[in-house]
Amino acid sequence: MEDMVIAVVAIFFTIGIPVLAMATHFALRPLVKDLAEALGPRKRERETIARLTERVEQLEGESRERGELVDQLAEAELFRRQLEERAAGGTPQDVT
Repeated sequence: MEDMVIAVVAIFFTIGIPVLAMATHFALRPLVKDLAEALGPRKRERETIARLTERVEQLEGESRERGELVDQLAEAELFRRQLEERAAGGTPQDVT
């Protein structure tokens, strides 16, 4: 009886466990892959996020540049008005 138990255990360990391991590997591998894709961000989504982040940074830079240009134009207009006032103030005007 002991010899039969030893034979069954030996067969189980030499054949059964490797077969069980391979079956588990092939059964769980697609499941784990699908779960990882479902829970984690996809490659395309990461690329899209990176492109959008880059685009937002570019738009912010352009906005800053336009703001600086508007400030320069406002200063130039103020300077032009001051020059016109001085030119108008230096010449006699009709006062009635």
